Amino acid sequence: MAVDERLDLKLSAADKRLFAQAAAIEGVSMAAFVRLAAKQRAAEAIERERLLSLSQRDFAAFQAAIAEPFAPNPALREAMEQVRTRVSRA
Repeated sequence: MAVDERLDLKLSAADKRLFAQAAAIEGVSMAAFVRLAAKQRAAEAIERERLLSLSQRDFAAFQAAIAEPFAPNPALREAMEQVRTRVSRA
């Protein structure tokens, strides 16, 4: 792994001891332990952001909406008519 960036942070003495103890248990340096823990938390946060959660009621409404055949509303019908009259296809 190429390491060319630096991240400095201040820790309380208690946090530093906690990280040092955990790193020793894992058999890695404190920097490696903190880097791995931060990467795991970052990946979890990104994954949570990507997921879409719906209540059962909302999911049922979503399913019903996509199961219905599409019917444009009046505004969309008007817009489509404007496109037909204004755009020529060669």
